[in-house]
Amino acid sequence: MTIRHHQIMYLLLFLLLSSVVSPVSALAGTGVASSTAEEQVVGSTSLGKAPIGGDSYMEVTDLLLLPGDQDGMVTFTVHVHNSGVSELSFKNYWVRLQSKAGSTFTANQLAQSGDTNRIAPGTSETYSFYAKVNATTKLQDLVIKLVQLDFSVSGFERVVGQMSPSTDYSVVTPVGANRSVQVDGTPFQMNINRTSISRNEDYYLPSIYFQMENKGTGTIKLPDLSYFIRTAQGHMYPLQATKVGKGMELQPLVEKEGLLSGSIPREAGAEGWQLVITETTTTSDGKSSLKLPVAFFEMPEAVEVEVSLGNDYEFSNKSGTYTARLTSLQRLPWEDQDILAANITLMNKGNQALPIPDLQGYFELDDAVTVEASLIRTDRVISLQPGKEVNLQLAGKIPYTSDFKDLNLVLQEKAADNQVSDLLTFHHNKELMGMNMIPTDGTRTLTDIGQSAAYSVRSTQTFEGEGADLFTVQLRVENLEKRFTDLRKQVAQFKAEDGTVFPAHMTAINNKIIPGGKALIYIYGTIPKGYKTADLQLILGDSATFQGTGSDKSAAQEEQGYVNAASFQLPDEIEEPKNGFAELDVYPYSLTLSHIGTQINFAQGTVMLDFDYDLKRDTLVETSMKDHSLIVELRDELSESGKEIIVSQTYELDGTDPIKSLQVGFHDATITYTNKDTIYKIRDMKSYQLNVYHQFQNGQKKLLATKELEWFIYTD
Repeated sequence: MTIRHHQIMYLLLFLLLSSVVSPVSALAGTGVASSTAEEQVVGSTSLGKAPIGGDSYMEVTDLLLLPGDQDGMVTFTVHVHNSGVSELSFKNYWVRLQSKAGSTFTANQLAQSGDTNRIAPGTSETYSFYAKVNATTKLQDLVIKLVQLDFSVSGFERVVGQMSPSTDYSVVTPVGANRSVQVDGTPFQMNINRTSISRNEDYYLPSIYFQMENKGTGTIKLPDLSYFIRTAQGHMYPLQATKVGKGMELQPLVEKEGLLSGSIPREAGAEGWQLVITETTTTSDGKSSLKLPVAFFEMPEAVEVEVSLGNDYEFSNKSGTYTARLTSLQRLPWEDQDILAANITLMNKGNQALPIPDLQGYFELDDAVTVEASLIRTDRVISLQPGKEVNLQLAGKIPYTSDFKDLNLVLQEKAADNQVSDLLTFHHNKELMGMNMIPTDGTRTLTDIGQSAAYSVRSTQTFEGEGADLFTVQLRVENLEKRFTDLRKQVAQFKAEDGTVFPAHMTAINNKIIPGGKALIYIYGTIPKGYKTADLQLILGDSATFQGTGSDKSAAQEEQGYVNAASFQLPDEIEEPKNGFAELDVYPYSLTLSHIGTQINFAQGTVMLDFDYDLKRDTLVETSMKDHSLIVELRDELSESGKEIIVSQTYELDGTDPIKSLQVGFHDATITYTNKDTIYKIRDMKSYQLNVYHQFQNGQKKLLATKELEWFIYTD
């Protein structure tokens, strides 16, 4: 059909073309505008040229076809080059579009293409067209005829050129290349910067980082662009665009990167994808809309990784673009269950602050069993600043007898209307679910915002009891924050080499810790009497409260557990007591006994044990010693076989009563024992055994020092 310039001048720009290719360029027919070792830029693709007198000619470029279910949309561009000495009028030329089978299609000129019908000598004009074609029409089926008004021929029409795409004609931008286009007359370069593809049970979840650069001289606002994934079967799936959508301003020579994300059914496959960009506009009468093809990009092949640990994946919502990284996924022992605990680092790689999204998720074992997870946040932040990150934990419980091979963690977002959408799926397997091991002299540093701290083990001790022993670990904690802060709540357990787990308790520190200050926590658990502790390890994690595993979620009770755990190798215990009483270690205290001696008043039947003591305390260490005490004890044999005299006193630490507690500083003390019958039965009064015990909890004791001393003789 004849198309003249005075017809339909509506629409907006039509893109595709970075600039008109020079007729003498050796690359004009290849579609490659420039190529270097570092970068390939794909420009206009020419179908051919038609001479229109002298050195003047018409050229057709960038024939695009966007297939559809009911019809297809074709766009192309005609360049008119006037190399003559007189003006040319485009009213004397028109374009016809048809198929090789003879079907004709109405070609309409875009309103903003070609500012004038007149082409002055030595200049060029560009005119863009669109047409609807049959749904079955292929790109290579099309024929474009360029017709000139000529009164010297029959019918007054002369075909000056006829062009059709070759069999190898392609407008798809190859992987790694840039595409040159024009937007509202402004040249742009577009490219896929990078991609990542995750998946869940039903969908592939691509994240495409799409980059645009304004190569013009003025600022431009993007028109209504849409983005799609087209699969190898031709199915089109929309993508959500962030930062490269309608109305976005692009300044000259400024690169803008946006994120394109969406969901592709797994049945569609992950091979042979293309990124399709279209522009939506309306007809001149405003009664119908048009979706015009803009550019096509070959997508890198989707690669499904077996394990997602340590890899960065991006997702976007209305607030912006986030990056998520699975930093650990652990299976932790807990009573008669195990805890699946995932640590996710959420990052903001943009230049604007983002809110913390309302995230949730679940675990999927061997693609068959779903385990609900609870979200635990340890960072004390309300927003995610540019270049910053926060740590999140997702945790759920399973029977400790559960066995599985592979595990998926599905990260979801809950919208304001309570609608839940899948964001990412992390893949993992059971072989990689171990805890980080902290060596004996090592330190574990946690950097959660507002709770940064360093953890290290100082020593181990076994306190002996009547029916069971108490195994303890002294844990040092250093506050790495710049403010006074409470210690983060932690959960501890002891685990043996054979997998046996002993629950443990931790002494509470109620005071805030100064910046750079230290705290000492006693971690203790009951073990069978005589149990070998050499192979025990300390498991330490952040305390967490999350939803129970009942079938009725509304009635499920909150349960305790822990996440973000590490295992500490423990130092060997100093088992042998000191043979003396200098600098006895009851950290953060240090005790020295001196000038030790005894007196006996036979008339009153009284034994007195006298001693001086020097008690020191590291005041920079915050701790609680309310369950700790010291026992000073004298023992000697009686004449009756198997019996002893025991003279002892239990002293509190951190107490205020000078009789019941030892006071910091240098002091003297006397322990008095009265029993005439017992005193007269002391065997020979030559020597006695003096013992000092550290007592903890319910009477369990550890012998710190012991020495045989002479009766009635005072030590130095």
